[in-house]
Amino acid sequence: MRKFLLFFLAMTLLATLSVACNKEDKERLADLEGRLTELENSVVGIPESPDISSHDLSVSFDDGYCWVDAAGSVTLHYNLSRPANVEVLAEEGWTATVSGQGEREGSIVVSAPDPASPSVLRLKLTDSEGCTAESFIQIHVRKPYCNVAGPRIETMAYNGFSDALATEENFQKLVEAGITMLSVEGDYADLDWRHQCRLAEKYGIKVVLFIGYSSGCYFINPENDTILENKIREAETYPAVCAYQITDEPSTYEGPSLALSRRKIAELAPEHPTYINLRPGGGSQEGMGASTYEEYVEYYASVCDLEFLTFDQYPVYLSGVEDEWYHSLEVISSTARRHGIPFWAFLLCCRERYRADPTLENIRLQGNMNLTYGAQCIQFFVWKATSGTNYAPIMNDGEYKPVYYDCKEYNRELHNREFVFAHCNVRGVRHIGNNYYLHGACLTEADLPEAISGISADGAAAVSFLGNNGNEYVVVCNKSWQDKLNVDLTFTREVYTIDRDGVFAEQQPGTSTFVIDEGDMLVVKWL
Repeated sequence: MRKFLLFFLAMTLLATLSVACNKEDKERLADLEGRLTELENSVVGIPESPDISSHDLSVSFDDGYCWVDAAGSVTLHYNLSRPANVEVLAEEGWTATVSGQGEREGSIVVSAPDPASPSVLRLKLTDSEGCTAESFIQIHVRKPYCNVAGPRIETMAYNGFSDALATEENFQKLVEAGITMLSVEGDYADLDWRHQCRLAEKYGIKVVLFIGYSSGCYFINPENDTILENKIREAETYPAVCAYQITDEPSTYEGPSLALSRRKIAELAPEHPTYINLRPGGGSQEGMGASTYEEYVEYYASVCDLEFLTFDQYPVYLSGVEDEWYHSLEVISSTARRHGIPFWAFLLCCRERYRADPTLENIRLQGNMNLTYGAQCIQFFVWKATSGTNYAPIMNDGEYKPVYYDCKEYNRELHNREFVFAHCNVRGVRHIGNNYYLHGACLTEADLPEAISGISADGAAAVSFLGNNGNEYVVVCNKSWQDKLNVDLTFTREVYTIDRDGVFAEQQPGTSTFVIDEGDMLVVKWL
């Protein structure tokens, strides 16, 4: 019987959607090829086995069934010369899961680090008689990558349900719409907020509990009143509760009392942040209690030591978009980055006086621009109609309006690309076109990264430069919800664009023209 089996190389797989190898990859590939040549000339010992007349235990792969998904994994379908178990040894950072053990065929799912680099996988085959063989696969997953199991952009339905609407069906509709959080009023005797917290837990919805009102007034003095303490101690028994809102749009005059409340909440509920929603920019100095919006936002970030910033501003009008909104976003975003905390932002999804009725296009604009500046939670105002609102996703009688489906579609698009924005590092936002409130923030050639040598448009756009999980991105957001935007980008290397369905498309070096839909954004990625 033969004692040795000549080592074989199963095949070389190039699993890629990809850009050309960079210098480091080429060097590593050359090294791997040398290692494979050495292995090809070696032999692998097989134990003597009188019951086996042949030791030709081998593996082959079917190229036609090899595919790469968006989560950084490659699936390899294999066939064996006879049934055997397959063990895969991978380099640090790579993982491999094998199915079809003890059979003649199966699959290996290999998860690559981000960004993936060339690697060699070692396969050890063992049949039922103890005969073994080894094979080595060179694999190079050089492709777009997104961590679909990673951090999320939260989406909050602001203004919780009435008791009559706090039903299983309506909570299921929240889930179907891509909503991950719900704000619940926790201070009114006629509202069973506890029931909503129980339903939220069942459906995987987080709750921001509003505990800031008492007898119709702001409750901002916890030092001589046990009401706040009692409410939080009870609320902490509900797992769905994730944060406590204590006020809305305060001035700096209320800051010292709110800071006391914030510290009290931190003692009672250290795992749950305090939510203080700030005023929008463009208000009066008297209303803010500060001479500038920058001073106002910095005051609350510093004095209350907030875990995150949040503000509301609804900029969509029939005449266009309020320019002051971009200034507010710049102030909120830069202040949050300076303090090392995230920020949350609102969008209008109901009918309000003087503003444009909500449409998918202006919902896109508001949400996408918030993401462009780095928002980590998009808050939908209001989800349930209030007394002064005759159009919202859900009305007081339980009727769902068309805007519900617009919000649902936007959340689908958001979650398709949230891997770009969740926990991202926004390095700066520049503008093309109207910059009335943003002097000095116009896009210049010096702002461009090495992968892009030119960006121009036939209208107004915001351009964000951000990094996330080892990848670099440029995001171009159309500042109009009424008109499409034509944008020319000149690439110095192969890059990818990511559309609102989460689909990657490779772009070659040179100048390409893109049409960005109303309120939509163009996302460009490279490794």
